[in-house]
Amino acid sequence: MAGKTERQLADSLKKLLTRKTLDRITVRDITDDCGVNRQTFYYHFHDVYDLVEWMFRQAAEMYMTEESEDMNWQELTERIIRSFLEEKSFIMNTYYSLDRRQLDRFLGQFLTPAVSTMAVNLRDSLEIDISEEDQDMVVRVITYSVIGNLAEWIGSGMPELSQEKRGKLFRIMDGTLEYSLMKFDRSKVWLPENVKAEERSRREGAEQGGKSAPCGSNEEKEQEE
Repeated sequence: MAGKTERQLADSLKKLLTRKTLDRITVRDITDDCGVNRQTFYYHFHDVYDLVEWMFRQAAEMYMTEESEDMNWQELTERIIRSFLEEKSFIMNTYYSLDRRQLDRFLGQFLTPAVSTMAVNLRDSLEIDISEEDQDMVVRVITYSVIGNLAEWIGSGMPELSQEKRGKLFRIMDGTLEYSLMKFDRSKVWLPENVKAEERSRREGAEQGGKSAPCGSNEEKEQEE
């Protein structure tokens, strides 16, 4: 749980970020606003960027609580968008003061716990036999895919997303994590050619099932003649 001093320092940084970007804020600016000395700041954080990372972790803990154990992609996306818009000033000023590597790390602090929880729930409910190493790799890949979309959204000024755009995001992500985990199921053999053949067979069956039989085949007509 966050301590009182950490929260006060974070509040001071948020206040300062409404007036200037992160790269122009010093430890002294924060301590002067907070009413503590520099020694107190360095007792809790290495530098200003360490404080920012702590703030992202706190945001993750706040929005990814126990109630999010059964969360799906739609709920996760809605929660992220809502929480980021609530902290728009902080997010935007942070974005313009960080390089991409720092931004990815900070967003990862926010997203990784949620994606990991969904992966564990899917693994258990579908009884997928996957190693911890493979599961962690899937979580990392999916997380960085989400981070890329988030970074693009932030870079465009965090505009309000229409229901249509949100719906497209949900469709893209829905099933992606589940399918990725299943491909590493040690109890099954997942060969690309087998998957493609099965999908092709299913499509052909659906197409044939949707066609109505002709009134009379050529063979029947020949027999009648």
